Amino acid sequence: MTQNQRDADNNPDEAAGAQFLSQLLPGMSATVVQLQAKGAIRQRLLEMGFIRGATLKVEKLAPMGDPMELVLKGYHLSLRRDEGACILVQPLAQVIG
Repeated sequence: MTQNQRDADNNPDEAAGAQFLSQLLPGMSATVVQLQAKGAIRQRLLEMGFIRGATLKVEKLAPMGDPMELVLKGYHLSLRRDEGACILVQPLAQVIG
């Protein structure tokens, strides 16, 4: 891995089109790019399957928008929006029709 690749991995601004999981809407799919959480929260997210390259889909949002229901690795889980704000994702192209 080159120094530039390491810098891009650590700098979310260089991940073109990437956004935080908390910004996705129901029906949108994305690939995990980076976790920005630290400590126990980071470990918990990794254990739940939020690893680089994992694909997820936002199923629905609770009536007040928090928590959000996701499908990740074939199982459903709920995640608070503030936790989703620690996960940088690359939205996948939506197929229309």
